[in-house]
Amino acid sequence: MKKTMKILASILVLTVFAACLGGCGKNESERAQTDGKSFSFWCVMDGYSQASLKNYNEMLFYQKLEEVTGVHIDFIHPIEGSTGNEAFIAMLTGEVMPDIIEYDWANYTGGPQQAIDDEVIIALNDYLEECAPNYYDYMEGEKGKSAGYSYKLQATTDESKYYGFNVLNVGEAKGFSGFIVRADLLKKWEMSVPETIDEWTAVFAKAKAEGFSKPFTSTCDIISFKSPTMQGFNTAYDVGKQFYVEGDKVVFAPFESAFKDYVAQMAEWYKSGYIDAGFVTNASADIESNMTNGTSMATVGYIGSGIGKILPAAQSKNPSYDLVACPYPVAKKGEISDFSVTTQDVTTVAIAISTTCGNYEKAIRWCDYIYGEEGIELQVFGVEGDTYTVEEKDGEKHYVYTDKITNYSAHGFNSSTEALYHYMLPCNHPGYNQHEDYLDGYYQMPQQKDAIKIWNQSAQKALEYRLPTLGFTEEESREIVDIKEIAEPALEVAICDIIFGKRTIDTYDDAISEAKANGYDRWLEIQQAAYDRYCAKK
Repeated sequence: MKKTMKILASILVLTVFAACLGGCGKNESERAQTDGKSFSFWCVMDGYSQASLKNYNEMLFYQKLEEVTGVHIDFIHPIEGSTGNEAFIAMLTGEVMPDIIEYDWANYTGGPQQAIDDEVIIALNDYLEECAPNYYDYMEGEKGKSAGYSYKLQATTDESKYYGFNVLNVGEAKGFSGFIVRADLLKKWEMSVPETIDEWTAVFAKAKAEGFSKPFTSTCDIISFKSPTMQGFNTAYDVGKQFYVEGDKVVFAPFESAFKDYVAQMAEWYKSGYIDAGFVTNASADIESNMTNGTSMATVGYIGSGIGKILPAAQSKNPSYDLVACPYPVAKKGEISDFSVTTQDVTTVAIAISTTCGNYEKAIRWCDYIYGEEGIELQVFGVEGDTYTVEEKDGEKHYVYTDKITNYSAHGFNSSTEALYHYMLPCNHPGYNQHEDYLDGYYQMPQQKDAIKIWNQSAQKALEYRLPTLGFTEEESREIVDIKEIAEPALEVAICDIIFGKRTIDTYDDAISEAKANGYDRWLEIQQAAYDRYCAKK
């Protein structure tokens, strides 16, 4: 509740400030024109980069980028501990606006279109073709067409305005999270990798009998309905999480009868002692501890921060310890789930140009560089001969990380992730994400490479149900905040109480009726309206 209130306060304050900023932009004659050799850039540093860098000017990627573009960047980073929204508000109300801003523009009340209307940032439509040919090719050119889906629809507002340079998750791999189980124990117990609810029940029963007090450990995001990005055992009931799409209709998972069946199963497992009772409050550190200290033998995690952290930590104490990725649970063995965790092709995290920037064209050209071949190499792999080399394999060019990344501990880093983000920004930042050679170099363990294949079987099917990044009007954004504050916590408590045995499954329908009365019916209407606008875009 405290976290919700904190976010709510940030959003409401942001709305006030944004309204005050209306008209703060300057026209071409009023802006202080510059030669475009230097820009101020406001952005939150990546957490992994902060482990070894004080400022992005210390990063190899940005040093080389300045060398090849001739543009110097004066980075403005929020103070340590400041959240993205709080820091963004502080920046907006400062005396001087930066030239370039990186932010998750979905968090701006009314979305990126409102930020354009408030004259905080500019629309890029009139500049892309001439000043940003690399990015333009993904949006309007051959690269976008050959992808088989529209980056443009996901990178523009409801009024078809480009608001920034987005994160592009390019490539076939879309699933990077899923179920993980102790492979060494399955082998010892002569059990196969579980696929169905019955098989998982058998595994949990055996684990409980063998002394595991919490056979399955997880966070609340896995068990509850709130997070659309974290799927759990609900997939075995052919139902998703939160809001998703079936055909042209937006669906809210808990309204589906299958979700009630899923909750009933979780209650049964909890009563049997199979589910970690701390799932409501667990953090990632708790999951890692449970998986490495003999308390739990299965969880849901990411390839990097899950398998990549748990496996080496456990093997340092128990060399025979092993993990295997499991397919998302299904009703019948051998099927492939329609639901899984999938990345968005385009996220709302984007680098935008502020209206006060003194040279729009030069700033846009600088932003565009990382979407071209040389820019992709630099951002994802660094500098040839330093952080990567090039090898020929089957007649194709492949990038291979050097010892600085693969032997990270010898260079003073705690993980390959820390090493990567010391030199460059290979993932989750505006630019070209999910390069095949990056994935191959980053996920070095065979268990991780297998996980990509296993989880992406479902990920490809799940794309049909994934709700794209939607744009909400300022009024809709306010309504959603109000509904979430009242309806979401109440529904989550009701569902968790059923799982904990404090309420019976017979109370589920009443909880849904209450949720609808508290605003979930309206929230679903808003989602449907936003999705219809998305589909109507050209």
